[in-house]
Amino acid sequence: MGNILVCTVGGACAPIVTAVRDYAPTYVCFLATTGARGSRVTVDGTGYPCGENIPNIITQTALTPGSYGIIELEEPDSLPDCYRVMRSILRKLADAHQGARYVADYTGGTKTMGAALVLAALELNWELSLVRGTRADLVRVLDGSEMASLVNAGEVRARQVLNEAERLFDAYAYSSAESVIEGIVRAAPLSNEMQRMVSQMVALCRAFDAWDRFDHARAKQLLMPYQSRCVSQWRFLKSLTGERATGYEPVIDLLRNAERRAGRGRYDDAVARLYRTLELLAQLRLRQRTPPLDPSNISIELLPENLRAQYESLRDVHSQKIQIGLRQNYELLSELDDPIGIVYRAFAKRLLNALTSRNNSILAHGLTPLTESEYKTMRVLTIDFVNDCLDAVNIKIEAPQFPRWMELTQ
Repeated sequence: MGNILVCTVGGACAPIVTAVRDYAPTYVCFLATTGARGSRVTVDGTGYPCGENIPNIITQTALTPGSYGIIELEEPDSLPDCYRVMRSILRKLADAHQGARYVADYTGGTKTMGAALVLAALELNWELSLVRGTRADLVRVLDGSEMASLVNAGEVRARQVLNEAERLFDAYAYSSAESVIEGIVRAAPLSNEMQRMVSQMVALCRAFDAWDRFDHARAKQLLMPYQSRCVSQWRFLKSLTGERATGYEPVIDLLRNAERRAGRGRYDDAVARLYRTLELLAQLRLRQRTPPLDPSNISIELLPENLRAQYESLRDVHSQKIQIGLRQNYELLSELDDPIGIVYRAFAKRLLNALTSRNNSILAHGLTPLTESEYKTMRVLTIDFVNDCLDAVNIKIEAPQFPRWMELTQ
C-alpha cells in the first residue's frame, strides 16, 4: 500500500522536499498556515516561493494531482486547534489507506504545529520523522545536507502507556494494568532500562493481583525480589503465610481488601468483605480459645454445663452438627466472658443495625445496591470494633494498604 506522509510546512522548503523524496509516498498531506504570509504558498504557489529560481514544493517533487492534499491551519499557534485538526486528519488517512505505512514528519511549521503533530501521531501510532542535516549555525541546516530519518518514538509511547498503567495500578486494577504494560514490549524495541522497568512492573502487578485474590503464596513468590520497595507490606504478607503470625492477620487482610473494592466503587463487594471480616474474627477467636471451639461444629462437651442445653437445641437434624453464624459466634464469646465477647457487648446494637443494610444488599438477601455512604458507615464501625477486639487480646498487627505506583518506582 506504500507510504502515507503528513508534513508540517514552514518557511523552509528544502526539508519538506527531502522528506517527500526520501519516503516516496503514495500520498502526501501538507499541513500549512493560511494567509498572505502563511506557508501555503510554498506548497503550490506560483512563481518561485521557495527562493531564487526555486519553484514550489509540488513542482520540485513532481507530485501529481490526487497524490497530495493541503490542509490550511488558521490558528497555527493554538495547540488545541492544531491537535484537533491533525488528529482528525491522521485518522481519516489511516482509514482511507489501510495497510499502508504511516509517517508524520514534524520538521516544518511552528513549534505548536510540530508539537500537535507529534501528540496526534503518538496517540494514533504513526511513525515519527524529522529531517536532519549538517548545521551551519543554531538556526539553519545547510541546504543539500538534509536527510529524512525516523524518530525513535517507542520509548515515548511506552512512557505514555505507563501513565495509563499507573492510573490502573493506583485504582487497584492490577490485571488490567498488567495487560497494558505487557503491550509495550510488543509494540517496539525498548532500551535496557525501559525493558527492566516494564518487566519489574509486570511482576509487581501480578504479585498484587495474586494478593488481591488471596493467593498469598503466589504473591509472596512474585514479590520476594522487590521486598525492599514495600517493606511493611512484605512483612505483613510473610505473616499471612505463617511467619511469626498471630493468627488474626487474615482479618486485617480482608479489611484492606474491602477498602480496595470500595476504591473501585464496588460498595456491595466491599460490604460483603466487611461482613466476612467480622465473621472471621469471631471464628478465629473461638478456635484460639482453650479449649478450641469449631463454629462449624460445636462440641457440646467443651461448653460450660449451663450452656450445653441451649446449644444442643441448635443441632441440625440431618447433619447432626451444631453450626453457628456471625451473631451466634459473638453471643457465645460473650456468654463465655471472652475478652472479644465483652467488646461485642458494647458494640452489639450498632453492629446489628449496620448488618441490616448488608442483609438488604443484592449480594446478601435483598435487591438494593449499597451506597458509598452505607459502606463508609460500615467500614468505620468495623475498624473500631476490630481494633478494640485486637486490643482486648493484646494483638498488634501492622497492615498498610497496597502501595501506590510511585512508591514502587522511585
